[in-house]
Amino acid sequence: MTMELYIGKPHSEITKGENGYALAHEMQVDDVIEAYKSTKNLILDNGADELGEGQGGHRLTYLAGRLNPEWVILPDILHKDKKTRQNGEEFYENLRTAGYKGKFMSVIQAKTLDKGLESYKFWAESGMVDRIGITYDTKIEGLYSKEFSWGNRLGFLYEIADRGLYEAYGVGVHLLGTLEVNELFTLFHYDEFEKYGVRQMVESHDTTAPWACPTKFHSGVRSIQFDRPKNWERLDFNKELTFYQRVIAYWNVACYLSACLISKDRWVEYMPIDCIDDLWEQFEHHYD
Repeated sequence: MTMELYIGKPHSEITKGENGYALAHEMQVDDVIEAYKSTKNLILDNGADELGEGQGGHRLTYLAGRLNPEWVILPDILHKDKKTRQNGEEFYENLRTAGYKGKFMSVIQAKTLDKGLESYKFWAESGMVDRIGITYDTKIEGLYSKEFSWGNRLGFLYEIADRGLYEAYGVGVHLLGTLEVNELFTLFHYDEFEKYGVRQMVESHDTTAPWACPTKFHSGVRSIQFDRPKNWERLDFNKELTFYQRVIAYWNVACYLSACLISKDRWVEYMPIDCIDDLWEQFEHHYD
């Protein structure tokens, strides 16, 4: 399966045909809703990361009707897995009854390994979801590397694969957000993650970092990573960008594309065609 990369950016930069990632609480204006309707493979996110408890009920149902997304992320609550399951099941039934024909994605909000594995199994067996989201700030600790803030998530993915759960159920994973682009570089450039069946699980990922960070990421000989602590503000989706800010953003987008080994022929899905050749020269070595 081809990795789907969703890169959130200001509303004014949305273009027809790109992968769309719509945050429910940002869908306030008709023009914005119409812009996201023109995207493909659209994910409607309930907004739990920003709100603490994601939108559901009539509001999310209304947006699903307006946007007709490919995916809806079931309502979740940060680090409250039992309540997340309850809210997700209830909303699933309501939206199916309302006539939604698309796909659903759940989110694991467990805080221990055992509960996290139980949650993956619950959703995979439920028949409700086609993909399972894992948050960037998962509380399931220390399973890959304590050196990196993102090590917990890769470690959890390894445990899902190692226990044979992905092989048994075949329900892939969406990585919700990134604390470091180096997480994706590690996942896609180190063979151990393919050897143990971890990379194969990851079907999609979203991030706003390329457009939110005001400086260029670092691309070295054998690394791609943020050039600074992740201390910038959340992306302002209503922001109007200058030409120079776009130059920085597209460099950062290229960092993500290269970290995930997205082939050059697909770069046009993420940036203007006249940017591609010059940027590709700077990143081609990561594909060797």
